Amino acid sequence: MAWTQDIFLAPRLEDVVRRMGYDLFVVEHPDQLDAEGEASLRPVPLTEPLEGADAGLVRRLAELHPCLLIIDTSVETIPWLRWLQVIKTSAATRRIPVVAFGPHVLEDVLEQAREAGAEAVVSQGRFMRQMPQLIRDHAASSKSEQLRSACQGDLAEKAAKGIQHHDAGRYFEAHEELEAAWLESGEDEGYLYRAILQLSVAYYHAQNGNLRGARKMMLRIRQWLDPLPAHCRGIDVEQLRANAEALRNALEDKPETAKWTVPASLLRPIPRVSEAP
Repeated sequence: MAWTQDIFLAPRLEDVVRRMGYDLFVVEHPDQLDAEGEASLRPVPLTEPLEGADAGLVRRLAELHPCLLIIDTSVETIPWLRWLQVIKTSAATRRIPVVAFGPHVLEDVLEQAREAGAEAVVSQGRFMRQMPQLIRDHAASSKSEQLRSACQGDLAEKAAKGIQHHDAGRYFEAHEELEAAWLESGEDEGYLYRAILQLSVAYYHAQNGNLRGARKMMLRIRQWLDPLPAHCRGIDVEQLRANAEALRNALEDKPETAKWTVPASLLRPIPRVSEAP
């Protein structure tokens, strides 16, 4: 994904990324990311915004989860610095790598990008000369093969116990077991356990009327759940994603001020492959 208005850069960048096997999404205006309008003050600055334009930004980036974000600091139609700060202080998006570039004479602007959390900040000249290398060095690699391999076999014992708690509606206890399973597992196997862990936390918050906390969890879960294959260690991930989406949509439809109890039908057991229709 690139934030730029440069009509000369965009075609060249698209050619480079396509030859490297990627697709390019060029963003010139906030409405392309459902982020038009004013920002709302975040009650807790180091967490996901749930209101205003920045909330739309985080939702779209959590959904799209680009392997690399390229920021042209000369772009005038996008509040790139504020957006970068939001991305890097939101758990749902902070893992997205960022390369920022701009005129070398505007070192103060480039320094702002560094301070806001960009993984690489370079002059425009260097970016144009080293575009393929910068993309190769900083784009997050696909983990599809590693995750497919990590999804073979059975659940870890603590993960299985956590899922039993989850299915019985004991979401706090599920969190404890699943967190232990995640911390004790390898990075790739941990994707599944972390996804189910965050779903359990979302259910816990939803059950207790903390809609804000549940919404945050449903944003954060995507980076772990979406990359998984359809089946993983006996879990029907495809159905699990559908269950998560149903809860996410229901939560987004309800304002925090509404007196609303989450229907029990949305707090679903973890689907097993053998239970798939």
